[in-house]
Amino acid sequence: MSRTVTASKFVGTVSLGLLTGLSYTLSTTIVPPLLALPTATPAHSTFRHLRALTSRHQVLFSTLSASSLVMAYLLSPSRLRHPYMLWASLAVGLGWGGEAYATVKRRVSRNRTGSEDAITAGQKAKRAVREGSWTEDEEWISEDGNVNGEVVREGMDGWRAKQGIKAGVWGLGWAVAVVGLWGDGA
Repeated sequence: MSRTVTASKFVGTVSLGLLTGLSYTLSTTIVPPLLALPTATPAHSTFRHLRALTSRHQVLFSTLSASSLVMAYLLSPSRLRHPYMLWASLAVGLGWGGEAYATVKRRVSRNRTGSEDAITAGQKAKRAVREGSWTEDEEWISEDGNVNGEVVREGMDGWRAKQGIKAGVWGLGWAVAVVGLWGDGA
């Protein structure tokens, strides 16, 4: 049983560290070169691909981290049940909290306003920049059918800032987990 707990703590901490490193690298080294691309069309397509891959990996690492740390907490004997495992898991959840809140808020507002058909493409683009959501390609496309470079730049800047915040929150959780592991002697 103690090997399972130790392995769970280790896997949770390592995956939280990878999650932190992924977000930090995205915000500091990957998005800035995309902003320097000469036209909006390659930046848009590259950024769409990057977002899809990032989301997939962040979900994987956050699920692995949170579930491993919570499992280690639940399987630990009561005298070894330290709350740092829950605090680190909470940091994983906080990293996703803003996106979950924005998604719920957007769905509620859609249900209140009714159909999205009455909103023009320009209004969708402005709302996407304001809310930080870029889930539909229509929001990137201007009314004449071209990719809107200003919206792409604003979208990338907003997404980059979100990744920096996530890296900070997840980094704090990782630090808590490392100090907790060190204190446990595991």
